[in-house]
Amino acid sequence: MFAVSACSSSDDNDGATKATSTPAASSPAPSTSSADPQTVAKQQVLDTYQHYWDEKAAAYAKASMSGTKLTTYAKGNALGLAQSDLKNLKTVGQVTKGEPRLDPEVTSLDLQKKVPLAKITDCVDVSTWKVLDSKTHNEVELPKERRTKYVSNVTAERWGKQWVILEVKPEDRAC
Repeated sequence: MFAVSACSSSDDNDGATKATSTPAASSPAPSTSSADPQTVAKQQVLDTYQHYWDEKAAAYAKASMSGTKLTTYAKGNALGLAQSDLKNLKTVGQVTKGEPRLDPEVTSLDLQKKVPLAKITDCVDVSTWKVLDSKTHNEVELPKERRTKYVSNVTAERWGKQWVILEVKPEDRAC
């Protein structure tokens, strides 16, 4: 959802670059002939992050990674946290319904590293993501004081042509 809006705003910027490239052809010229590598990479990272959450929500909805592509988008700590959550959901007989709302932003991107690296800061809103009893499908009452909107810091790397989410660090801080 959010990745799409980021894509359309970069299209607007490309149009603005083209309009101003005539007087200063030396630096903007490469972006008129092909997309800016930084812009393309940021969009790819955000797309991967959205896919990660889509697959995570699908897995949590059935307390199982079976039939999902979560391992395509998550590795390392990010995958380990999801697997731990899934084990806990299955153990207590719960599933989720819906998806969290996200507002991710690529806050740093280093394409010059041997393994390109990106950092994302997100405001994750889980207030509409409901926890249900897996047998009755009744909503599970959660503590009222739990944080439902929080900052999450994410690390992604590009492995070959594919970005992967490696680390997810939720903060105990509202956004």
